[in-house]
Formats: sequence, structure tokens, C-alpha cells
Amino acid sequence: MPATLADQNLELHFDADRRGLTVTDRRSGAVWEQIPFDADLRVTSVTSEDNRLVIALEGDFAFTATITLTAESEVVVSVSAAEGTAMERLEFPPAFRTPDAAHALVLTDGEGLLLPAGDTGYPLGTERIYFCGGGLVMPWLGVVDAALEGGYMAILETPHDATLEPRREDGLVTFAPVWVSSMGTFSYERSVRYVFFARGGYVAQCKRYRAYAWPKNGVRTLRENEARFPAIARILGAAHIYVWDGAREVEFARRLKAAGIERAFLIWNPNHLPYPEPGYDDRLRELGYASGGYELFTDIHPADIEDRPLPNPEIFLKRPYFPGKFHQLAAQNEDGTYYVNQFGHTINPVAVRGEIMKRVERELALYPHDSYFVDVYQANGLFECHNPGFRLTRRQYAEALVANLEMLEDRYGVFLGAEWGADFAGSHGVYAHGMMTLQRTWFDTEANHPGTIYYAGDWKNNARPSIMLGSRVAPPIYLEYSINETTRVPLFELVYHDAIVTSWRWEDGNHHNPEIWWKKDLFNLLYGTAPLWSIDQDRWEAYSVDFVASYQRLCPWLAEICYDEMVSHRFVSADRTVQETVFASGRRAVVNFGDAPVDFEGHPIAARGSLTFSASGAQDRA
Repeated sequence: MPATLADQNLELHFDADRRGLTVTDRRSGAVWEQIPFDADLRVTSVTSEDNRLVIALEGDFAFTATITLTAESEVVVSVSAAEGTAMERLEFPPAFRTPDAAHALVLTDGEGLLLPAGDTGYPLGTERIYFCGGGLVMPWLGVVDAALEGGYMAILETPHDATLEPRREDGLVTFAPVWVSSMGTFSYERSVRYVFFARGGYVAQCKRYRAYAWPKNGVRTLRENEARFPAIARILGAAHIYVWDGAREVEFARRLKAAGIERAFLIWNPNHLPYPEPGYDDRLRELGYASGGYELFTDIHPADIEDRPLPNPEIFLKRPYFPGKFHQLAAQNEDGTYYVNQFGHTINPVAVRGEIMKRVERELALYPHDSYFVDVYQANGLFECHNPGFRLTRRQYAEALVANLEMLEDRYGVFLGAEWGADFAGSHGVYAHGMMTLQRTWFDTEANHPGTIYYAGDWKNNARPSIMLGSRVAPPIYLEYSINETTRVPLFELVYHDAIVTSWRWEDGNHHNPEIWWKKDLFNLLYGTAPLWSIDQDRWEAYSVDFVASYQRLCPWLAEICYDEMVSHRFVSADRTVQETVFASGRRAVVNFGDAPVDFEGHPIAARGSLTFSASGAQDRA
């Protein structure tokens, strides 16, 4: 049962006997062939209707796949089933076969990377979409050829009960859409869009996704959000700083200012003592700094079954702390059990809304922050809840998270930040801490092993947690992937640079691995992303010269390009150690990750050095 669709750019050929689709890109001659789908799936009919192929299939259940060749030469595959059809998981359409090891997976894991198709070490698999420990921050993936020109991408148009699952087939990395049930059934039509490229590579893929996602997710630029929240201006071109112990004193902020840290965004976590003095936020504003508080609305502990007293009355703004509210707030599985994670259980975001308001209003009366860093909301994936009083599908769960963020913005006038930055939330997190860290190379690595030089530390010292304040050596997998300039690419910045400010993780700041501090700074400069520090007064004293130098290297440049769209990124040298980014204003950054000086357009760049160029093309600074 062969069938064909074609236009001036693409030719699609579906062959039921071969159990897959072949796409020929007439512009480049590239041929993309699907790996045959499961032999247990049986094609019962194929019909052609104008620009569509309609394929009926039977396996564990009957469903219909509709392949549409759009007027824009894009391919949309929609999958539907009869109402009420029970299902757990369906993989369709199958993965496209990666042609050879010279191709690369365009992987939207955090900030992004080009994973060589022949790679065998990077931890693949997607536990769930929008999950920082092994998911996608944006619901798309791509493949690009060795010249970084031709390739294709797939966008999940219905991402809430789905994922794009990377895997290795015949020794090469590829990926396939996987649909999961919504409350036990197929529930609604699922859709994935394929876009094929003859040129433009990963940059063109990012720009296509930008055009798709911005209107869908209601994304605002930083300038638009700043009109709502003028304090946003104080975090742009600033060092983002988590402060601990004596660094929470106003006098410490004055010391930063005197040292030349002109712009800073100071955030503190109320789970840890000491608390700042009354008026702290106002004193920071007088210095021109922004103030922020850490928040957490996703976790609840089994101890909260009881109406228990505060474990430590001095930590009177503790989170999570919902005494006697466990059964009311905890999200439930279908069998009535509760989701479990290493921090406790997951909260239903609708059920907790009233508790959010009570806690925030109490806190802002004492500490009128400019911003809240909302932990986990954009990093933990989506959940179903079967609590009869607050039943939520994954899509409704995502919508409830966004509604809570909107409530914080609209009711309390604070702008928000996120852990990681899953983009279903649009720009309800104008900064996203952790995007620069490839978190699959951080979690479950040697950084978690006490007694090694890689150990990241722990939280045992309340005022001075070693995980935030210590130094360590980067684990081997981190060096191989997270800090590897030959494979890292700024996918998220190419989509969102002018809407969301990103950084490294708070326990993986620029300074936490001193031997690669220089390299993290170069990535920040190249990508136009914020430096992140997690410090107390001792950490500042030990590295004050380096902190000031890092600030001066990065922040004046970031202030110039913080509102700009990132237009392009390219590898300048064959070994990929020299790279360039271009911003919408015409400003450019060029970095040399190499150990020898190089020449760029007649300008020398030192080893481990950089240049920036103004919009006029003049060299700005070294």
C-alpha cells in the first residue's frame, strides 16, 4: 500500500509493507527514512485526500494517523482514536534513521547541545517532558548534518501527555515521539510537526521554534515585562547572587557596591538562618540592587499529616510547611497513593493556592521583595492528580502552575524566576537559574559521592550549607559534556534571549569549580547570560579579586545586549574553540576557548580570551 505526497520542496512516500515514511528533500537531495514501526502494528488501510494521507492501524488498540503536507512544506502527523479508548503508551510515528555518525542530535536539554550521533556516553532517555533531570526544556528536538546546514526538527504540538524520546538505534542517536495516556485514555488528537531544512542548521531550527512558541505560550520580551515590573531593570546586566550567613547583612551589600559591583540581584532562602534585618529590601534598592526571595510550592512532607509545630520557630517562614494539610494538598495517583520524590510528595497546584496567598502576604509584609525565585515549578515535569476534589490532567496541571505564577505577578506585583525554565510557562519566569548547567551531567554523578574531590556538599549546616558555599572539582562527565565548547550551543538563547535571563545552577555557580571559572565566564559572555554566585562573607573574601574581575568581564557587556534577540551563533574555527554570537542590535561577541592566541578579522584574541564588537562594528573591549 504505497502512497505519495509531494510539493516543490518535499516528497513523502509511505509504504505499509516497509512500515514507515520516507521524506526526500528536493532542495538538497537528503533522504530521511523512518525506522520500521513495531511489527505488532498492522496497517488496515491507506487513503489519499488532497495533501493528506490517512492511515488506519491496529495494535493494542485501533487508531488513525493522518500525515499532512502543509502549504509551508512542513509535515504534520496527527494521531487519533475513538473516544474512551484505553491506552498506556503509544510510539508513533517511528524515529527517522540518522544517516551517519557525522550527524548530530540537536538536543534541547537545558541550554542545549549538539550530541554527536555516534556518542555512547551521554545519558539519554526522557523520563518525562519538562523535567530538568532528564527531559526537554522545549518540546522539540532536531538532527543536523556534519556541515551544520541540512536536517530536520520535530515539534510536539500536543506536549503535555507526550515526550520526544532520544535513543540509540543501530549505534546512532535518534528520537521518536511517545504519547502517554491522559487519565487512562487516549482522550484527544495528538500532533507532531516535522520541519525539514536544506540550510541554516540548528540556528534555523531555533528560529522556526521561536516563531511557533512565542505566540502559543504568550511570551513577552524583557522590555514588555519591564513595563509591568520596572524592578526587572535592576537584574539585567547584573550578577545574580544567592547570599548566606553574614552576606545577608546590608553592610555586605554596601561592600559589594564599594568593590565595583554596580548591578546585583540578591536572593535569600528563608529555610536558612539568619534572616536579614527589617528594611533589607529597601536598603538594597537604595544601592540600585534588586531583592529576591526563594519560594517553593511543590513539595509537602508526610509529617504535615499532623498539625505539628514549627521544627524551629526562628525559621518562621519555612517552606514547605503545611501542618495538618497533607491529605488536602498532596497530589494523588489513580490508586489513591501519593507521588514520591526525594523531598517528600508533590502538591496539587490548585489545592495549594489559598496557602500560597497566606504565606506570601505574611512574608511581603516583612520583606517586600522585588521578585520570587519559584523553585521546581518549571523543572519537575507535569503530573496528573486523581484527588476527587482537585482532579487535574497534565495539561490542567500545567495551566494551574501558570495560573499560580500569574496570581503572584498580578496580586503582589513581583516578577518571577524559575529553576531551569520549561517553556510552557512562557515568560512568567523572566530569569531561569540552572539553564546553563546540563543537569544530566550533574545529578547522579560523582558530585553526589561524599569523600571524593567531586563531592558537591550537603545542606547540614543551616546557615552555611556546604553545597552552596564549597569548592569542588568538576566530575568527568561534566567536563566531557556540560563545559565542552565543541558540542555546547545556545539553543535556548536563540529562542528566548530577549525574554528570559539564564544562568548556571545555584550549587553550580561560576565560581564553584575554580579551575573552570574562566570557561564558565566565556560561555556567559558568548551566550549573553548572567553570572551566578552563591556566597557568604568568607567566600567573598577568599575570591573577591576574582569576583570583581568576573563581574567587570561580563556585566557591562550583558547590560548592552540584555534586551536583544540572539540572531545567530557559529563556530568560527574548525576545532570549534573560536565562536561568535550576533545580537539584533548588531553587537557581536567572539570568544577563544583555546590555549593559544588567535586572530579574528584582524583583531588578536588572547588564549581563553574574548572580544566584543559594537553595533557599528568597532572593537568594543578585550
